Amino acid sequence: MATMKERTQQEKTLRDHLIERVMKEVPFVRLNGHPSKRLSNNANFAFQFIEGESLLIMLDMDGICTSGSLDPSHVLLAIGLPHEIAHGSLRLTLNEEITMEQIDFTVESIKKIVARLRAMSPLYEDYMKKQAS
Repeated sequence: MATMKERTQQEKTLRDHLIERVMKEVPFVRLNGHPSKRLSNNANFAFQFIEGESLLIMLDMDGICTSGSLDPSHVLLAIGLPHEIAHGSLRLTLNEEITMEQIDFTVESIKKIVARLRAMSPLYEDYMKKQAS
């Protein structure tokens, strides 16, 4: 309790940096929830045209600790997010031990993995073809 205020502020700083980078650097992503009226240590993104299960596995292979269900969040489905988008969602939870360098590494990993998964996605390929015509 003695350091809660400082830890919460540090988590918010890291969370906001994470959100800002992902939103600017990853195409076809949405932030689930309000940008700032959220838990200080939580960010939840929906990546179009990818499977969340593959994203989790590949993040784990990059050394980014992952856990949780491979099913889409019941909360995201309950608020009306389409299944295909909810299924590509990723919730990231931060703590006081996370560093800015780890956040940046995670963002770089997400960018690389999302690009790789989309390169294999027929839905993404169809979408891009329609946009080009």
